[in-house]
This record gives sequence, C-alpha cells and structure tokens, in this order.
Amino acid sequence: MGVNTSAMMSAAPLHHELARAARALWLAEATPPGTPVTEAALAARLSVSRTPLRAALRLLEQAGVTARSGRAMVVADLARDLPDEAARDPAEILAADIVRTHASGALQGPLREADLMRQLDQPRGVVARALGRLERLGVVARNPAQGWHFAPGLTTVEDRAAAHRFRLVLEPAALLEPGYRLDPGFARNMRVGHEAVLARPWRDRHAVGFFEMNAAFHAGLASGSGNRFFVDTVEAQNRLRALRNTDWRFGAERAHASCREHLRVLDALESGNPPRAAALLVEHLMSAGP
Repeated sequence: MGVNTSAMMSAAPLHHELARAARALWLAEATPPGTPVTEAALAARLSVSRTPLRAALRLLEQAGVTARSGRAMVVADLARDLPDEAARDPAEILAADIVRTHASGALQGPLREADLMRQLDQPRGVVARALGRLERLGVVARNPAQGWHFAPGLTTVEDRAAAHRFRLVLEPAALLEPGYRLDPGFARNMRVGHEAVLARPWRDRHAVGFFEMNAAFHAGLASGSGNRFFVDTVEAQNRLRALRNTDWRFGAERAHASCREHLRVLDALESGNPPRAAALLVEHLMSAGP
C-alpha cells in the first residue's frame, strides 16, 4: 500500500514536528523493529499531550516508520523518511530567520513581539512560538520588564567558530572514555539509515531528515561513553545546530561525504579501536566546518 501523501500534507506543523522528534528519539536509543509504541509513555517522553501525539503517530504509520501488529503499534523501519516540505513549521523557520538576521547586525535587542511582527512580517502567534523556541535553546531570554534580549555567545560567526572548536575537543573525547561501549542496535540502525542516503538520488527535501539522522548519530556516539555530561552537552549542541539547518543546502556531495565519514567512525568502533574512531571523528568535524 502506498503512502497517503495528501493526508501527510494536511497535518499541522506540530504533528510533523512531533513525528520527527519521536523518530529521532528511537534512532538515538537504537530502538529495534517490533518494539511496542505506547502512546502514554511516548507523550511523557516528548512532554506533550496525547491529542497532538495521535496525529503524529498517524504520520509515522503512513510513512512506514511504525506499523500495526494486531491492535498494537510497533516500531517498523526507522530508515524511512518523513515528508520534509510539509513539515516546515513557520515558527521553526522564523526562529532561524531571527538568528540569521541578528548575526547580520540587522536585528538587535531589546526584542519586542510587535517590532518583530512588523520587521519580519509575521503574525503574533508565530512570533511568540519562535521566541519560545529560541528561549528553550538558550538563544534569547526575557527581560525583567518587557521584551527579550539575545544571550551572549550564541549567534555570531565567531560564536559558531568557537562552538565548532568546542565540538572538536568534546565529541572525540567521549569515544575515549574508560569502558566506552557502542550500542550494537544503534550502530545497526545508523548503518541502515546512512546506506539508504547513499543509495538514493539526493533531493533538497531530504535535508531535514538527514540532519535529524546526523544529530542522532552524534548523540548516540556520546551515549556510548556512559558519561551523562558528554551526552547532555552534545544534545545541547545538536539543538543549537538545528537552528542553522532549517534550510540546509550543502547538497548531495557533502551529505554523501558525511555518511561515508560516519560509517568509517562506526567501522573503527566496531573493530574495537576507539582511538582510531576518535581521530576519524576529528577529521569528519574538520571537513564539516563550523
């Protein structure tokens, strides 16, 4: 049976966002096919009510990421793509626009919703949700009286370069933690997903799904350290990187190179050579750039 694309296109942006978040969670945790999906438990993990989650679960089922097994829903194929173009939440796009506009010097604090509505030609609800998203990421903070201000050290070219240098130190070090253990299920899921990207013609609409797999890869590598400080910090870096990947346009060459680099890191870890994997991860991060 084919995917019901029209049903997917009619879903609200929040439903697409929740579907992507659920898939990213399962990828990061190396969830094996056949694992039951419990609506209440997943809603608690994603900190949402069950009503919007039901629509997200329908999207996942339509895409083949989940499937029905009797009366239960189970994880099916995490390598399947969710539709990207329909999933573009205006608030997510605006959040990235606010960061870019600030980095260019065209938008300075204090930020007020009315000013942003006028300057960026957006309705109040979208502006409020975008600011809320940026607040959760630590990019902006509320002023004591009214309005918002940008947090220091997060949005300029210099900040991004500094964050990249931090990743160069942090992420390879996680692979060298005593007792590092790569989850076999995570490695298997990552191989399937990366090989699927390499096997198909690249389309710009694949960019969002690719970034989510990329973020899950880096989070999963850190998780193997067993050190929550590495894990928490890499996840925070992933959330900040997501702001710059709303309109990721590096194209097929970089996406495929990244997949091959990731697979080489997995090869080294699975052969029991964390130092080699750490060196390969440094090379990968250097080639990816800030």
